[in-house]
Amino acid sequence: MNYIKLSIALLATMLLAAACQNDGFYYQDVPRVRIVGPSSWTLGTDSLQFSFVTYPADTTQKQLNVTLWVMGNTTEYDRTAKLEVVTGKTTASADLYTVPASVVIPAGANSATFPVILKRAASLQQTTARLYIAVQKSADFEVGISSQDHLLLKWNDILSKPSNWTSLQEFFGSYSDVKYRFMINNAGISEFDTTTMTWAELQYYKIKLVNALNKYNQEHPEAPLTDETGKLVSFDN
Repeated sequence: MNYIKLSIALLATMLLAAACQNDGFYYQDVPRVRIVGPSSWTLGTDSLQFSFVTYPADTTQKQLNVTLWVMGNTTEYDRTAKLEVVTGKTTASADLYTVPASVVIPAGANSATFPVILKRAASLQQTTARLYIAVQKSADFEVGISSQDHLLLKWNDILSKPSNWTSLQEFFGSYSDVKYRFMINNAGISEFDTTTMTWAELQYYKIKLVNALNKYNQEHPEAPLTDETGKLVSFDN
C-alpha cells in the first residue's frame, strides 16, 4: 500500500513540474521561442495598445520591454533568436520604432527581455501606427506556437474627451482638444478625477493652468492659444 501511495505521489509531482515549466509551454523535440509583450499592456493577448496622449509634450518615445521565452531546455552556451518586422502587416514608418533584429538568450537562461522603442510624431494625433513583430527561425531556434510567434503593437497620440468632463467643466470651462492637451502638458498630472480629487485640488490646478495660459499668451502676443475652432482658449465657464 505504501509503495502504491509513493508511486502516485511521485507521478503527481512529475506532472506538476511539467505543467509549471515555462508557464506550461514546453517542447522536447527541438528548442523554440515564443514572444510575449508586457502583461500590463497586452493583458495576455498577442497585441498591445499604447497612447502618448496622457504624457507631457517632452515625452518623445516610450520603451516597452518584450520577452522571448524558450520552449525547451536551457543550455550552457548563448543562443540567438531572430525577429522580423512584417512589412505587410505594419503601417508605422521605420522612423517611428526601434526593434532589434536578433536577441541573445544567455547561457543557463530560458528567457531574454529586449526593448521595443515606440516614437511620438505629429502624425499620431490623426492616426494609429501598427507594428507587427514576428519570430523567425534561426540556427538555434525554431518558431514557437502560432498564437505567440508574433506581437502586434498599436500606438497613437489621439485625444478624446474625458467621460467626466461634465464634472470638470465647473473648473476648466468648455472642452476642446487644444485645451485638454494644454492641461496635460502643463498641470503635471495626466488625469483629472473628480471622484478622488477634492474641490480644493481641482481649484489649485485651475489656478495653475490659468497662470500657465497667461504666461503662454504673454510669450506669444501675436498668436495667443486658440483651439481647433479658432476660439481663444480660456478656463472661464
